[in-house]
Amino acid sequence: MIPLREQEYIKNRFSQELEGKVKIDFFTQRASKLFVPGRGECATCEEAGKLIDEVSALSERVLLTTHEFADEADEAQKLGVDKVPAFVLRGPANRPVRFFGVPGGNEFPNFIETIIDLSKQKVELPPETAKQLKKIKDASSIDVYVTTTCPHCPAVVRAAFRLAQASAKVEASAIEIGEFPRLAEQLGVRAVPFIVINKQAAFAGAVDEAGLVEAVQQAVSGSPNATPSQSGATSTTGPSAPPPRSGLILPH
Repeated sequence: MIPLREQEYIKNRFSQELEGKVKIDFFTQRASKLFVPGRGECATCEEAGKLIDEVSALSERVLLTTHEFADEADEAQKLGVDKVPAFVLRGPANRPVRFFGVPGGNEFPNFIETIIDLSKQKVELPPETAKQLKKIKDASSIDVYVTTTCPHCPAVVRAAFRLAQASAKVEASAIEIGEFPRLAEQLGVRAVPFIVINKQAAFAGAVDEAGLVEAVQQAVSGSPNATPSQSGATSTTGPSAPPPRSGLILPH
């Protein structure tokens, strides 16, 4: 899947920049020839599996474990996985970040950068952002809904992942919304990046690390409006009808 030239480039980056081991738990669902009541099909799991197999083969410091979603429900729940395909990435600090869907298109370079980021013991944030992040005392979550064609999404995803790496109080996930159209419908996603804080407050727009910290602080304080005040929060148009290639969501 990954062109040989890009594989060589990534392999060199990993060789030079990976400081520690990065664990990747990949949750998938194999295709079934039999009809199983209540079990849907994951249209993108095979593609996701091929991609992560190729990525993990580029460095001994990338440790891949593949899980069958239906057979390992307890492990999926433990790692915060309720839909597939899903990737849970952890570095030496053991602070997981999650990507749901295939990290292709514009998200692929960001996925590689995330692996490199996670391999480091700590992440460097601007001093004021780090100061404000330390003020967050309650467990918080940042979910960033993206499409692989969105030019603004990768920066927001990486910002959320860096905050999760820097603080044990923050969890971050990225969701490729085109693969989960039911979620897009439920959330009313009409623009990406679409950001949900603590499963409640939501806004669309491109923001940086400082803006995400501000949004989390507002959500934790109970503010009905968690949209950051920074000027970078500019909405970008996303698909109103996601394409019919979908992952699988665990029924609730």
